[in-house]
Amino acid sequence: MATAPRLAIIGCGAVSERCHLPALARLRWAPTLLVDRDLGRAQRLAKECGARASAQWEEALTAADAVIVALPHHLHASVGVPLLEAGKHLLLEKPMALDSVSCRALNAAAQRGGAVLAVGHVRRFLPAMRWVQAALAADLLDGVQSFDARDGAPYGWPAQSDFFWKRETAGGGVTIDIGAHVLDLVLWCFGPVLAADYRDDAYGGVEAEAEVRLRLSGHRDGLVELSRTRQLRNTLQVRGSKGSLEVGLYGQSLTAVPTGLLERSFAGLRGDRLPRSQPEDIFVWQLQDWLGAISAGRSPLVPGLEAAATVDLIEALYAARQPWELPWVKGGQP
Repeated sequence: MATAPRLAIIGCGAVSERCHLPALARLRWAPTLLVDRDLGRAQRLAKECGARASAQWEEALTAADAVIVALPHHLHASVGVPLLEAGKHLLLEKPMALDSVSCRALNAAAQRGGAVLAVGHVRRFLPAMRWVQAALAADLLDGVQSFDARDGAPYGWPAQSDFFWKRETAGGGVTIDIGAHVLDLVLWCFGPVLAADYRDDAYGGVEAEAEVRLRLSGHRDGLVELSRTRQLRNTLQVRGSKGSLEVGLYGQSLTAVPTGLLERSFAGLRGDRLPRSQPEDIFVWQLQDWLGAISAGRSPLVPGLEAAATVDLIEALYAARQPWELPWVKGGQP
């Protein structure tokens, strides 16, 4: 990809090593700079892909035209804003930031710098999810009555630091982590949330269990259940007047009642003939979309304004938090 912009990656943790760098290798888009406060780690990964390593993110201001920011959540805005103001195109890992104020600052900086800002809600790129979103937009079910999303498994991500376990650096627990993906899909598929009831087991720390009950326009109800300790079914179920859909939150599973609904084509995809894909493909598709947005001057599939709406929702949920009632806890106090 000789015509691709010069690329830097800031943050060389697990998501960069396991997801971004393999996807870039498949596209033959070689980064020129890898940045991490652990310089030894940056040097090891840089050697594998032929890049230069640094411990200073500011070097990306002169060494790159496009930047993947894969830092702990609390650093997204402080690093992202000056990069965007300098006209650097950004692919920012989710969540976009810790709060709505930071999201507004990032979007304003992108506008001032004329830069493309994309956010890493990669599940939008799953073919089955793209089909479902387009089918719902076309009112395939003749009105959505309710939806139910369950996402959870015992935590197993090979994190390279402890920021996930600190509220001041992660912003929260399961809700701002995998919940950011699920709630992004909720907003993408069903539109704005009117009211919500939120409960989790944080008790002063970061939550491992959470339940969100949502009310959307048209008297539609939704449930989102999230867990870092229990294996849930990891699907989104949607019920409407003319049938129901169930789509996997991680893979390509898609079922419908009646099954004939899958014979329809949406977003260039037919529900019963979806292309086979591997988990890492969504990161390749994300990079292709971001590069296409940079080249054509268009909006990416996950623009900053839409990603900010997910942070707005999470911020509102945390503000309205009620304790998840546990049999060994009385009165909401451990």
